[in-house]
Amino acid sequence: MSNPQDPSFQQQPEAPVQEPTAPPAYAAPAAPAAPVYQAAPAAPAASAPTNTLAVISMISSIVGWFSFGVLCIVGVVLGHMSLKQLKTSGEGGRGMAMTGLIVGYIGLAGWIIGLIIFVIVIGVLGAAAVSSGAGY
Repeated sequence: MSNPQDPSFQQQPEAPVQEPTAPPAYAAPAAPAAPVYQAAPAAPAASAPTNTLAVISMISSIVGWFSFGVLCIVGVVLGHMSLKQLKTSGEGGRGMAMTGLIVGYIGLAGWIIGLIIFVIVIGVLGAAAVSSGAGY
């Protein structure tokens, strides 16, 4: 350690004590930067018009479930016609045409099966009535 009486020992002068002062004044905060906007997205291209036969096919097939299957036949026919038109016209509505076909075929099959069951039940009941002699 250094000896204070040693001539090589030099005492460091003490730094003057500074009084606390007011905080330094800073410049006013800068205005926020202007927002950067991206270009607006391009408007979607106009979609192709929907094929009218496809819409009518779907509607008539759905209504055909409640009209003894008559409109199911119309829905199936119009569904096939609209699919043929859609191949060449570039219109939209393929899903509606397919819905018209599927719902129409299922509805038509349901009404045919129902009619067959009805005829069988009537035939069985008629045969039972005749064999029991209730008809005389």
